[in-house]
Amino acid sequence: MEVEKLYTRKATGLVRQIGTLTAVLIAVCNVVGLGWQKRVFQAAGWTPVAESQYFLGIHPVTMAFLLAGIVILISLYCYAMLSAAMPKSGGGYIHISRIISPGWGFVATWMQFWSVAVSYGLIAVATLEAVWLFGGLAGISLPGWLTSPYGLFLSGLVVVAIFSTIACFGVRLTGYLLQVMFWIPAVILVCIYFIFIAANPGAMEQGFMALFNHAPVEYTQAAIAQGMADIAAKNSYWGAVASAILAAYWAYIGYAAATFVAGEVKEAHRTLPRAMFTSGVVIILIYMTISFLMARAARMIGQVGDFSVLSAIGFMNFGGGSFADANLPKVGGWMPVIAAMQAAGMGMNWVMPLLVVFAALWVANDIPPFILTTSRMIFAMAFDRLLPRRLADVNQKWHSPVNAIIFVSCISVLFGCTAESDLFSSGGIKALAFLNPIIGSAGAIAATDLWDIFFFTVVAVAALMFPFRKPEIFERSPFRVSKTWTTVLAALAVAGNIWMFLVVAFHKHGWNLLGLNSWKAAIPLLFSIGLGLAGYIIYAYYSNVAKRTGVELTTIFTELPPD
Repeated sequence: MEVEKLYTRKATGLVRQIGTLTAVLIAVCNVVGLGWQKRVFQAAGWTPVAESQYFLGIHPVTMAFLLAGIVILISLYCYAMLSAAMPKSGGGYIHISRIISPGWGFVATWMQFWSVAVSYGLIAVATLEAVWLFGGLAGISLPGWLTSPYGLFLSGLVVVAIFSTIACFGVRLTGYLLQVMFWIPAVILVCIYFIFIAANPGAMEQGFMALFNHAPVEYTQAAIAQGMADIAAKNSYWGAVASAILAAYWAYIGYAAATFVAGEVKEAHRTLPRAMFTSGVVIILIYMTISFLMARAARMIGQVGDFSVLSAIGFMNFGGGSFADANLPKVGGWMPVIAAMQAAGMGMNWVMPLLVVFAALWVANDIPPFILTTSRMIFAMAFDRLLPRRLADVNQKWHSPVNAIIFVSCISVLFGCTAESDLFSSGGIKALAFLNPIIGSAGAIAATDLWDIFFFTVVAVAALMFPFRKPEIFERSPFRVSKTWTTVLAALAVAGNIWMFLVVAFHKHGWNLLGLNSWKAAIPLLFSIGLGLAGYIIYAYYSNVAKRTGVELTTIFTELPPD
């Protein structure tokens, strides 16, 4: 049978233009965004614990970053091995569909597509929200209309339009943009490292007073009065670590982003494994070192018994405490806020605008990887004739899947931007407020983590089956260990991902499936089931279309797509 009868054409039309550095940055920027800047305080609020219990002085979140990072590194071997053996655009979709089955490949990738596409819109809006959130440190205030649901939605729409237009001009231009958006906040991050290393109790105390006109000890006393110490007395350090695993996993989502553009990576069989492990190690080291240094700086002030302002800020932001009840100004549980305390105490007020840029760009540089990964998922499925063929069209000049990018952009605006801006809330389009439980900032559409981990668990299963289902490809793979060790590592990756899946599914701050007590609480689960069923229906429809038009899908899925 002719190749063009199987696939939409003899070649994908995509060109291998991505080098090692860009491949590394695709993963780093996809992972390191806004949430990592609050994980220490978030987990401290969920499960407060006496600071004297910290193992070797290591905050529970830092330890959770290490444990989750081990799972990530083991998983990265699986993805690197699969991508080196099958370096095609679509990444995990290709691996699952060729090793397990096309149905599993489509449904799992369909869920992953929605996870990232929705996140694209969420982050587009969050870029402005970061300026809004931290602008006060530098005396920046935004007009009220811009921070209304309508203003936030329009800002997200503009961001999506700009970045998607740039992506249409190919991966080379997108890669250049990504590097610019990475190095600016990276340089500021180095400055923050120096600020935290130089932190001392006197400067931290002075800076805190300058920013909030209250002594830090007032916050610790207020948190203790509101029950923090009583709750902490019931918790252990390792229990707090176990609770913090959820926050750590959230911070790692997207670690295998480069696999989706494998078909556009130069010498992918060598470049991708090196790039993936480099990015994984860099991300783990950043998370562990910066969280350790930030926690160390925050613990220097407000000490009352076994607690400091570190625990107080976490408890009053994300636990059972309240700034309003304590009649104290709110202190955000964020990395830039702690850095601002030390900077203000050292008289380095010129750092404040940089902290705003830092926060905003670590959010915005998520966007280029989101566009690349989601558009290539759609492209790969359309190239296999499981979606409309036009979604696999590639611009001959720019070698870019423009139609897939447009499709992704529409999904991200309609669902992601709408949800993050709360456009369907009482402050937005009231007539559509009934949609807010689904398309809202706390709605079902924003619950993307379980969709993400479902996909990566299935990829890990594909890696486990790879040496047995595709032995001829496995033996030719340029990056692999023995069949026995591959089986062991893949089994560990499956177990690790299932562990993460259970944490996300049952943690009370995750999906809390055991704590569902109303149909409204079950909306995210019901929506996810419906999303999966919709994916299967689409797969079944296009499989039937292919059969009616004389295309043998069984043959397509026994071989790899062309370059």
